[in-house]
Amino acid sequence: MKKLNPFFTIRTVGLIVISLLHLTMTLAFDIPAIHVMFAALYIAFAAVVALRSFQAVENQKKLIPIRVKK
Repeated sequence: MKKLNPFFTIRTVGLIVISLLHLTMTLAFDIPAIHVMFAALYIAFAAVVALRSFQAVENQKKLIPIRVKK
C-alpha cells in the first residue's frame, strides 16, 4: 500500500470537521447565512483536495526510477 501524503489526510480531516461544525451550527441556530458561508467552504476545501490529489498523481507518474550501478 502506498503511503498517503500527510497533507491529504489533514485536508480530508479538515473537510470532515467543517461539515460537523456545519451540522452543529445548523441544529443550534436558525440563521440562513450559515448555509451560504459553509457552502463556500465546502467548495474551497473540495477544490483544494481535488487539485492537490491530481498534482500528486501527476508527480508520481513523472518519477523515473534511478538505477544504481554496482
